[in-house]
Amino acid sequence: MSFRSLRVGLNSQLRRHTSCMVPSSGDSMLKLKRHIICFFAAILLPSASTYATDIKTIYIDIVGEGKFEVIYHRATSNATGAIIAGLIGAGIQSGIEASKDQEKTNQLSPLINKETWKIQFLDTLNDKMESEGFEAVWVEDTKHRDSGIVLKIYPDSYGFKIVDTSTHLVSAFIEFKASFSGGSSQEWDKETFYLTNRNQYPYDRLLGEDSPVNPDLSEVLEKAARRLANKIIYSLKE
Repeated sequence: MSFRSLRVGLNSQLRRHTSCMVPSSGDSMLKLKRHIICFFAAILLPSASTYATDIKTIYIDIVGEGKFEVIYHRATSNATGAIIAGLIGAGIQSGIEASKDQEKTNQLSPLINKETWKIQFLDTLNDKMESEGFEAVWVEDTKHRDSGIVLKIYPDSYGFKIVDTSTHLVSAFIEFKASFSGGSSQEWDKETFYLTNRNQYPYDRLLGEDSPVNPDLSEVLEKAARRLANKIIYSLKE
Protein backbone atom coordinates (compact mmCIF):
# COMPACT_ATOMS: atom_id res chain seq x y z
CA MET A 1 0.00 0.00 0.00
CA SER A 2 1.39 3.42 -0.98
CA PHE A 3 1.53 6.35 1.41
CA ARG A 4 -1.06 8.22 -0.70
CA SER A 5 -3.60 5.37 -0.69
CA LEU A 6 -3.11 4.95 3.06
CA ARG A 7 -3.72 8.68 3.59
CA VAL A 8 -6.87 8.67 1.46
CA GLY A 9 -8.17 5.66 3.39
CA LEU A 10 -7.52 7.37 6.70
CA ASN A 11 -9.28 10.53 5.57
CA SER A 12 -12.40 8.60 4.57
CA GLN A 13 -12.39 6.77 7.89
CA LEU A 14 -11.96 10.10 9.68
CA ARG A 15 -14.95 11.70 7.96
CA ARG A 16 -17.16 8.70 8.61
CA HIS A 17 -16.39 8.36 12.28
CA THR A 18 -15.92 11.95 13.41
CA SER A 19 -19.46 12.72 12.28
CA CYS A 20 -20.75 10.64 15.16
CA MET A 21 -18.10 11.59 17.71
CA VAL A 22 -19.62 14.91 18.76
CA PRO A 23 -22.08 13.97 21.53
CA SER A 24 -25.57 15.34 21.79
CA SER A 25 -26.61 17.06 24.97
CA GLY A 26 -27.95 13.76 26.32
CA ASP A 27 -24.84 11.66 25.54
CA SER A 28 -22.69 10.52 28.38
CA MET A 29 -18.91 10.59 28.56
CA LEU A 30 -18.95 6.78 28.26
CA LYS A 31 -20.60 7.00 24.86
CA LEU A 32 -17.96 9.48 23.70
CA LYS A 33 -15.17 7.10 24.75
CA ARG A 34 -16.89 4.27 22.85
CA HIS A 35 -16.91 6.33 19.65
CA ILE A 36 -13.23 7.17 20.06
CA ILE A 37 -12.30 3.49 20.49
CA CYS A 38 -14.34 2.51 17.42
CA PHE A 39 -12.68 5.26 15.39
CA PHE A 40 -9.14 4.04 16.05
CA ALA A 41 -10.12 0.40 15.60
CA ALA A 42 -11.57 1.23 12.18
CA ILE A 43 -8.26 2.83 11.18
CA LEU A 44 -5.84 0.27 12.54
CA LEU A 45 -7.50 -3.05 11.73
CA PRO A 46 -7.85 -2.63 7.93
CA SER A 47 -4.29 -1.32 7.72
CA ALA A 48 -2.88 -4.33 9.57
CA SER A 49 -4.72 -6.79 7.31
CA THR A 50 -3.56 -4.93 4.21
CA TYR A 51 0.09 -5.14 5.24
CA ALA A 52 -0.30 -8.85 5.97
CA THR A 53 -1.37 -9.49 2.37
CA ASP A 54 1.67 -7.60 1.08
CA ILE A 55 4.02 -10.31 2.39
CA LYS A 56 5.12 -12.67 -0.42
CA THR A 57 6.38 -16.18 0.29
CA ILE A 58 9.52 -17.46 -1.42
CA TYR A 59 10.43 -21.14 -1.11
CA ILE A 60 14.19 -21.72 -1.08
CA ASP A 61 15.75 -25.12 -1.75
CA ILE A 62 19.50 -25.69 -1.29
CA VAL A 63 20.68 -28.56 -3.50
CA GLY A 64 24.03 -29.87 -2.25
CA GLU A 65 26.74 -28.15 -0.21
CA GLY A 66 29.44 -25.64 -0.99
CA LYS A 67 32.95 -27.10 -1.28
CA PHE A 68 35.95 -25.19 0.06
CA GLU A 69 39.02 -25.28 -2.18
CA VAL A 70 42.15 -23.43 -3.21
CA ILE A 71 42.78 -22.89 -6.93
CA TYR A 72 46.41 -21.90 -7.28
CA HIS A 73 48.50 -24.16 -9.52
CA ARG A 74 45.53 -24.89 -11.79
CA ALA A 75 45.12 -21.14 -12.36
CA THR A 76 48.71 -20.87 -13.61
CA SER A 77 48.55 -23.90 -15.90
CA ASN A 78 50.72 -23.60 -19.01
CA ALA A 79 48.28 -24.28 -21.85
CA THR A 80 51.06 -24.23 -24.50
CA GLY A 81 52.97 -26.96 -22.72
CA ALA A 82 49.83 -29.04 -22.49
CA ILE A 83 49.25 -28.77 -26.24
CA ILE A 84 52.81 -29.83 -27.03
CA ALA A 85 52.65 -32.76 -24.62
CA GLY A 86 49.34 -33.94 -26.08
CA LEU A 87 46.20 -35.13 -24.32
CA ILE A 88 47.97 -37.69 -22.18
CA GLY A 89 50.57 -35.21 -21.05
CA ALA A 90 47.89 -32.61 -20.37
CA GLY A 91 45.97 -35.07 -18.23
CA ILE A 92 49.08 -35.92 -16.20
CA GLN A 93 49.91 -32.24 -15.73
CA SER A 94 46.35 -31.45 -14.69
CA GLY A 95 46.49 -34.23 -12.10
CA ILE A 96 49.75 -32.88 -10.67
CA GLU A 97 48.34 -29.36 -10.39
CA ALA A 98 45.15 -30.60 -8.77
CA SER A 99 47.21 -32.55 -6.23
CA LYS A 100 49.27 -29.48 -5.36
CA ASP A 101 46.10 -27.41 -4.96
CA GLN A 102 44.67 -30.07 -2.66
CA GLU A 103 47.74 -29.68 -0.43
CA LYS A 104 47.05 -25.95 -0.15
CA THR A 105 43.37 -26.64 0.49
CA ASN A 106 44.40 -28.98 3.33
CA GLN A 107 46.64 -26.25 4.74
CA LEU A 108 43.83 -23.69 4.92
CA SER A 109 40.96 -25.99 5.88
CA PRO A 110 41.77 -26.02 9.63
CA LEU A 111 41.50 -22.21 9.63
CA ILE A 112 38.08 -22.14 8.00
CA ASN A 113 34.84 -21.78 9.92
CA LYS A 114 32.94 -24.76 8.51
CA GLU A 115 29.61 -22.98 8.93
CA THR A 116 30.73 -19.90 6.98
CA TRP A 117 28.81 -20.78 3.82
CA LYS A 118 25.52 -21.39 5.59
CA ILE A 119 25.85 -18.58 8.13
CA GLN A 120 27.04 -15.79 5.84
CA PHE A 121 25.46 -16.63 2.50
CA LEU A 122 22.12 -18.05 3.57
CA ASP A 123 21.54 -15.69 6.50
CA THR A 124 22.35 -12.66 4.34
CA LEU A 125 19.99 -13.90 1.62
CA ASN A 126 17.24 -14.51 4.18
CA ASP A 127 17.64 -11.06 5.79
CA LYS A 128 17.69 -9.27 2.42
CA MET A 129 14.53 -10.99 1.18
CA GLU A 130 12.67 -10.33 4.43
CA SER A 131 13.68 -6.64 4.35
CA GLU A 132 11.97 -6.41 0.95
CA GLY A 133 8.69 -7.89 2.20
CA PHE A 134 9.30 -11.57 1.45
CA GLU A 135 8.87 -14.46 3.84
CA ALA A 136 11.68 -16.95 3.19
CA VAL A 137 10.62 -20.58 3.72
CA TRP A 138 13.46 -23.08 3.56
CA VAL A 139 12.40 -26.42 2.08
CA GLU A 140 14.19 -29.60 1.07
CA ASP A 141 12.18 -30.38 -2.06
CA THR A 142 10.22 -28.18 -4.49
CA LYS A 143 9.18 -30.87 -7.01
CA HIS A 144 5.50 -30.80 -6.02
CA ARG A 145 5.28 -27.08 -5.35
CA ASP A 146 3.21 -25.70 -8.24
CA SER A 147 2.49 -22.25 -6.81
CA GLY A 148 4.38 -19.41 -5.22
CA ILE A 149 7.91 -18.21 -5.81
CA VAL A 150 10.59 -20.91 -5.89
CA LEU A 151 14.35 -20.41 -5.69
CA LYS A 152 16.76 -23.31 -6.05
CA ILE A 153 20.42 -22.80 -5.17
CA TYR A 154 23.15 -25.19 -6.29
CA PRO A 155 26.35 -24.50 -4.30
CA ASP A 156 29.53 -25.20 -6.22
CA SER A 157 32.71 -24.01 -4.55
CA TYR A 158 34.17 -21.21 -2.51
CA GLY A 159 37.62 -20.46 -1.19
CA PHE A 160 40.70 -18.72 -2.60
CA LYS A 161 42.15 -18.59 -6.08
CA ILE A 162 44.78 -16.71 -8.05
CA VAL A 163 43.21 -13.66 -9.66
CA ASP A 164 46.42 -12.18 -11.08
CA THR A 165 48.73 -14.68 -12.73
CA SER A 166 51.53 -12.12 -13.07
CA THR A 167 51.75 -11.47 -9.32
CA HIS A 168 50.24 -14.77 -8.08
CA LEU A 169 47.99 -12.87 -5.69
CA VAL A 170 44.93 -14.72 -4.42
CA SER A 171 41.44 -13.54 -3.53
CA ALA A 172 38.36 -15.07 -1.91
CA PHE A 173 35.79 -16.32 -4.41
CA ILE A 174 32.43 -18.07 -4.61
CA GLU A 175 30.76 -19.88 -7.49
CA PHE A 176 27.24 -21.31 -7.50
CA LYS A 177 24.21 -21.79 -9.71
CA ALA A 178 20.60 -20.76 -9.13
CA SER A 179 17.22 -21.14 -10.82
CA PHE A 180 14.14 -19.09 -10.07
CA SER A 181 10.47 -19.19 -11.00
CA GLY A 182 7.20 -17.67 -9.83
CA GLY A 183 5.10 -14.55 -10.07
CA SER A 184 4.96 -13.09 -13.56
CA SER A 185 8.57 -14.06 -14.30
CA GLN A 186 9.55 -16.99 -16.48
CA GLU A 187 11.57 -19.78 -14.98
CA TRP A 188 15.31 -19.28 -15.18
CA ASP A 189 17.64 -21.86 -16.55
CA LYS A 190 20.41 -22.59 -14.10
CA GLU A 191 22.41 -19.40 -14.04
CA THR A 192 26.02 -19.35 -12.86
CA PHE A 193 27.13 -16.71 -10.36
CA TYR A 194 30.83 -16.07 -9.85
CA LEU A 195 32.21 -13.36 -7.58
CA THR A 196 35.61 -12.52 -6.10
CA ASN A 197 36.54 -10.29 -3.21
CA ARG A 198 38.35 -7.02 -3.83
CA ASN A 199 41.24 -7.85 -1.45
CA GLN A 200 44.27 -9.66 -2.86
CA TYR A 201 47.11 -11.33 -0.94
CA PRO A 202 50.17 -13.50 -1.41
CA TYR A 203 49.15 -17.05 -0.55
CA ASP A 204 51.48 -17.25 2.48
CA ARG A 205 49.67 -14.27 3.99
CA LEU A 206 46.64 -16.51 4.47
CA LEU A 207 48.65 -18.79 6.77
CA GLY A 208 49.76 -16.03 9.16
CA GLU A 209 48.55 -15.45 12.71
CA ASP A 210 46.25 -12.62 11.63
CA SER A 211 45.00 -14.53 8.60
CA PRO A 212 42.24 -12.72 6.66
CA VAL A 213 40.75 -16.05 5.55
CA ASN A 214 37.42 -15.95 7.43
CA PRO A 215 36.70 -12.18 7.17
CA ASP A 216 37.35 -12.23 3.42
CA LEU A 217 35.27 -15.35 2.84
CA SER A 218 32.42 -13.82 4.84
CA GLU A 219 32.57 -10.65 2.77
CA VAL A 220 32.43 -12.37 -0.62
CA LEU A 221 29.64 -14.72 0.53
CA GLU A 222 27.53 -11.78 1.73
CA LYS A 223 28.18 -9.94 -1.53
CA ALA A 224 27.03 -12.96 -3.55
CA ALA A 225 23.86 -13.37 -1.46
CA ARG A 226 22.90 -9.72 -1.97
CA ARG A 227 23.58 -10.02 -5.72
CA LEU A 228 21.23 -13.00 -5.97
CA ALA A 229 18.53 -11.37 -3.82
CA ASN A 230 18.60 -8.16 -5.87
CA LYS A 231 18.24 -10.09 -9.13
CA ILE A 232 15.15 -11.87 -7.80
CA ILE A 233 13.59 -8.68 -6.44
CA TYR A 234 14.15 -6.71 -9.65
CA SER A 235 12.86 -9.54 -11.84
CA LEU A 236 9.59 -9.60 -9.89
CA LYS A 237 9.16 -5.87 -10.42
CA GLU A 238 9.46 -6.13 -14.21
